[in-house]
Amino acid sequence: MIAAADQVVRPSSTGSGQPAVHFVTGHDAVVGLGPRLAEFGARCGQPGAMQDIAYFLSKPGVLSRIPHVLLVSKTADLNPRDPDLGELLGALLIFEQRVSVFRAGAFATNDRSGRSTLVALPSHLSEVATLTSRALLERRAHLILISFRASEAPGSSPGSDLPLLTVPARGKGVARWALRERAVPSYLPLLGTFDATLAKIGQRTRSNLRYYRRRAESRLGCVFVPQAEVSREELLAFNLECTYAKPAEVAGWLYDSLKDLSEPVFMGVRHGDGRWLSLLGGRRYDDRTEILWQMNREGFAEHSLSTVMRAYFIEHEIARGSRRLYIEGGTPQPIKFSFVKEKVIDFVVVRRTPAAKLMWMIAQRFVSSENELLHVLGADGLEWLRC
Repeated sequence: MIAAADQVVRPSSTGSGQPAVHFVTGHDAVVGLGPRLAEFGARCGQPGAMQDIAYFLSKPGVLSRIPHVLLVSKTADLNPRDPDLGELLGALLIFEQRVSVFRAGAFATNDRSGRSTLVALPSHLSEVATLTSRALLERRAHLILISFRASEAPGSSPGSDLPLLTVPARGKGVARWALRERAVPSYLPLLGTFDATLAKIGQRTRSNLRYYRRRAESRLGCVFVPQAEVSREELLAFNLECTYAKPAEVAGWLYDSLKDLSEPVFMGVRHGDGRWLSLLGGRRYDDRTEILWQMNREGFAEHSLSTVMRAYFIEHEIARGSRRLYIEGGTPQPIKFSFVKEKVIDFVVVRRTPAAKLMWMIAQRFVSSENELLHVLGADGLEWLRC
């Protein structure tokens, strides 16, 4: 366990009385900031950002990671363990990658949706991205990736303030940086009723949600259980009978992590004979709900259990007053075409050193191909600028 290591960094381009960046490092220290960060996110018009932070810090990954929260304050006078929110300009949650016991010098926000990484007052979003990147360079970072929602930035069009994203640091030509803008399916709007919501969804998806639920009810005698009572052992056993069964340690984490959520969701659909057909874990915050994971029993492909569960889930959450449905990690299913799209900015900084090249080689070999840092570094058409 990495102990908390509070440190104040005033990037080289700023002086006395100017914004400062405070590092809070380590799982326990970052989790301890969770309630304050969630409150700050709500103040900034980003409800849910950094909510349930313990869940996202414990999520299994290919490489071990050291979490950091970088707090950007108006001056250096800030208690990072209990910050005065009125003094904050923004906060960044970022992970430092490790290979074995060695720190790789690569930092990434690790959330390609950009929803839970960078929280800032709307007029300071790009400034916070800039200042935190400078502070990481001051700490000898080799690779940096910050993904954040462009829709939160000021201006009449997404990315209108991106010229602010320059990263001067000590030493001319110390690094190069680039920006990439992409649109992601963000959330499904939930209207006042189930029927009204379905009316805004594509015709085929709308028909499937209704058809497969009716079919499962008539042929399988299925019953929706909005609050599933399942033991850890039962979930692990069910996982082994599911399509795309997960490793036991991952399935166990999915169950255990529910306790880290402020308002967890744990639902299921039972067969008429009592067997579980589908289990779903998620969370609620503000007027929003999010699917975190779903397990479906193998052998029922013709019944589209995933669609059946989602039909029940959507109707139930609408009745509770939810107005947005998110799916953590996105979904390959056609329902994504009915999601509202939002802009995400990927801001990548690469130090111009042999060590950075070595880190890039290590990342290519050991980091998952789904990692957004690899996608950005390998993207065609990026305009790289020196700083």
